[in-house]
Amino acid sequence: SIQEENIGERPSIQEENIGERPSIQEENIGEGPQPSSSIKCPLCSRAVSIPVGGVYVLPQDLHLDFETKVAQYQSRISQKSEVACDVCIDSSLGSALGFCCSCLQFLCKVCCDYHKRARHLHSHKIFTLGEEVAKEELFAKMKSLEPSCSLHDQNKLRFYCETCNCSICRDCTVVAHKDHKCVELSCIAQSCRNEIKSLIASANDIMPKLARAIDTNIKVLEGAEASGKTVAKYIKDTFLLLQKALDDRMNQLLEDANSTTMSITAALVLQGEGFDRLKQDVSNYSNFSSHVAQAYTDHELMALKQLPLTELQAAIIKAESVSLLPCKSSEVKVCLQKNVLIRELSNLGYVTDINLCPTKSTWKTNSLAILNSPFQLKVKSLDSSGQKYLLGDLQVAAKIQPQVSGYQAVEGQVEDHEDGTYTITLTPLTAGPHQLLITIDGQDINNSPYNLEVRHSKPNYNTMNGGYKVLNTSIMSPLCIAIHENGDMFIGSEINCIYVLDQKGVQKSVIGSMGNGPGQFDTPSGLAIKEDVLYVADCNNHRIQKLKISGESIDVIGKFGSSLGEFNCPCALVVDANDKLIVADRGNCRIQVMNIDGTCLSSINGNQLESICGLAGLDPEGNIHVLNSSKVTVISPDGALVKTYGNVPRQQVVHRSCSKHCRRGVHASFCLYYQLNAGAIDYQGFSLILEDAKNLLHVFDSVGNEPCVQQIPGGKLRGIALSPSDGSVCIVTRSQQYGHVAIHAPGALIKYNV
Repeated sequence: SIQEENIGERPSIQEENIGERPSIQEENIGEGPQPSSSIKCPLCSRAVSIPVGGVYVLPQDLHLDFETKVAQYQSRISQKSEVACDVCIDSSLGSALGFCCSCLQFLCKVCCDYHKRARHLHSHKIFTLGEEVAKEELFAKMKSLEPSCSLHDQNKLRFYCETCNCSICRDCTVVAHKDHKCVELSCIAQSCRNEIKSLIASANDIMPKLARAIDTNIKVLEGAEASGKTVAKYIKDTFLLLQKALDDRMNQLLEDANSTTMSITAALVLQGEGFDRLKQDVSNYSNFSSHVAQAYTDHELMALKQLPLTELQAAIIKAESVSLLPCKSSEVKVCLQKNVLIRELSNLGYVTDINLCPTKSTWKTNSLAILNSPFQLKVKSLDSSGQKYLLGDLQVAAKIQPQVSGYQAVEGQVEDHEDGTYTITLTPLTAGPHQLLITIDGQDINNSPYNLEVRHSKPNYNTMNGGYKVLNTSIMSPLCIAIHENGDMFIGSEINCIYVLDQKGVQKSVIGSMGNGPGQFDTPSGLAIKEDVLYVADCNNHRIQKLKISGESIDVIGKFGSSLGEFNCPCALVVDANDKLIVADRGNCRIQVMNIDGTCLSSINGNQLESICGLAGLDPEGNIHVLNSSKVTVISPDGALVKTYGNVPRQQVVHRSCSKHCRRGVHASFCLYYQLNAGAIDYQGFSLILEDAKNLLHVFDSVGNEPCVQQIPGGKLRGIALSPSDGSVCIVTRSQQYGHVAIHAPGALIKYNV
């Protein structure tokens, strides 16, 4: 009889066939070379490393396994070959005639009849062997079956262990997976389906973007190929023109050489003919005179009245008066300067895939905007790597737009220097606030639009008295000040930080702290700004720091020492129009001129720098104005003394401003404090110099005359800077209530409109 306990005891879908196929490593043993340590994913073709334990350690696709089993069962059902009954022990009852897709067993006639009679098996679907079974029908029947637990046969896999990442039954949750994080399989599966749907939605959103990106990429690729052909044709055409120009020049030089040769030849031939005539004349008169002297009688000789003598003498004098040297050289010379031409040709043009970057392109001006007076902007076009863009063919434009309605914008006149730089000339027609807009190929460049104040007249420093405004009184122990083109003010402080204030004096941020690391300071005594880079004379750390204006460190230049590129208490610095860094190296009593990457180009020494204590800046001619003890020393860029002016009497006051390494007093913590300690130079060449001891601002014109002196309130004078937008004078002061002792004191920012 059929044993009921065997009916329905089929292996679970997961367990069936597991271990029936060898691993990839085993399949290929002895079949040629050893397999690689990775396999290719059939979906994405990505190589996947085979982990320790073989491919079966990788996640298993149960759905793919299930479809494989369905296909195998479908094939065996459709075949007419004999199949043994999976239930009967005794095969004498006959081979299988049907297949139960609920039990996943092949059944003989007896077992099929029992399935039809038994109450709990009556609903099972039995397929007759040999008939064509639709895969979809068999798949649907088998898919409805829940897999059973491999440890507890009668329990279905209805839970999921998130700790072990596997499906389990109810009994497993309290036995093998006790204390694990177990959840209902349907819940976590639904959550996974929802997440998949969300990702599919995201994928559906990004697919059109990827399609457009592909289309754009194809268009750019086609454009690059077309552009490459165009560039190649342009290069060929250009060099054909150059070749034609060279051929034309060659022919011209050949004509010049031939003409010169012919000229020399004609001159020499003419000179030779003259020599022949002179020779013939001298020879004829000599022969005639010889004959007369020998054959003629005295009477006959004197009858000629000395004619032979006179003619021969004249011929000799004529021959002696003519230069007998060739009138022309035998050489035809030419100067081609071929090395210069070869050098120029080797540097002619370049090919690049780097594009223009208007947002990195910069501009600057050395003058203020004065009503009805032209002023110039210098624009430098840069590519995305920050280098000069030399390809040309750019549409550079600038205009100033009054911020008061009813006035027209003024367009600028652009001059292309064909080296990536442009000069734009504008003439303001109205005074007051304006916006300066500078574009390259229709895009705003860096720091555009810019708020520009058009003045009625040039600065008048005589009108400063009573015209100041205190913008900030919360900064501590200020040392120096620099102003960015956007109006932000940077103030170095003795508390080893840099305050950042907006145009109204409101504090925006603080940069740095005490220390010797990047972005840290020990007495930041000098500041300079070029474009968006802040240069700091980090005095007692004996170095120069380069920072972004946002505060991030870029580079550190120099260290303590006296060699080129080394510093001993650098106290001030400026950056010139050619991106040269000029540093007042106070402890070494010299000026160092460097590239902005830190390479030292030259060192300016001399007795005139023995008491250097700061820099006023650079005048329009590029001369360096050095605050040297109680006067200002003007030095040319090559180190020559130009002039001195100021000559304020020296006052010796002990002040803690130098480190112990200062040459004015080795191993001393104090040094002499000098009268002139800070300065600035405007676009006209006027020098504004602070005299700290008497709280005076001295104004000197471009030749060194002093048209005015102004009394500055607010305490000890520390630093001065001029606003690049409107020319206003900004001065930082330190409270006098603590005198000169080493106590941090509050300071103030004062602004004068001139």
